[in-house]
Amino acid sequence: MRTLRAVLLAIVCLGITGRAGWAEPAQVDPEVFDGIDSPYAPHVTRGSTLRLGTAVGFLYGEPVDAMVIGASAGVGQRFGRLAIEAELDVLSIKPREPSGLTIGNAERLGALARFDVIRIGPRYVGGNSLLAVYVEGGAAVAWNHWYGAAYNEAQRAVPADTKRVEGQAGVGIEIDHRLQEPIGFPHRIGWFLGWRIAAAPSPDAPDACRGESCRTVAMPMTSHDRFVVRSMLFQSSLSVTW
Repeated sequence: MRTLRAVLLAIVCLGITGRAGWAEPAQVDPEVFDGIDSPYAPHVTRGSTLRLGTAVGFLYGEPVDAMVIGASAGVGQRFGRLAIEAELDVLSIKPREPSGLTIGNAERLGALARFDVIRIGPRYVGGNSLLAVYVEGGAAVAWNHWYGAAYNEAQRAVPADTKRVEGQAGVGIEIDHRLQEPIGFPHRIGWFLGWRIAAAPSPDAPDACRGESCRTVAMPMTSHDRFVVRSMLFQSSLSVTW
């Protein structure tokens, strides 16, 4: 009887051990589920992202000198060093000279790919932190809407409203910090700071202009086969990854 019990116990133990050995290891992200034992552990930058921030810069190629200021929002997915985002910018157009006047508004809706070219890990930056230098590129539809002069304003040039497809390219830095004991949303918090330029083919004819002062505005003709910079933006934003 004792021998039978020993044999049965051995078979049960063997079955349990065999199942444990044959089971496939679970594919889990330690930054999301298990936390990080050490703040100097390698970073796992995967997951959905949401980014909110500000943008300020200049418009080029318009009949009037103008700057823009406004808000930027992006949503996307991170795949390690690579991130894919859809972005919306909502901007106010203002004169370049100091003024409280708003002379138009602009929107940018586009898709971007961002890649971390250089990464500096937590052993140099600090526990659970990551510093990256990134480059980005993509395309967007750009709308510029211009307001006419108010009754109490001096006459000024009013460009025609435009809609363009622009190519975009940028460079910047990212400071990304992970939560050592993830709470699910978010498990990473980051800060972006960078420059972005947008360019489009030159039109065969200059943009139309409204207003009496247009007669004094020089708008040189350009060639359609040449690309011109249309805007340059300085962006600062916070992001979360979950």
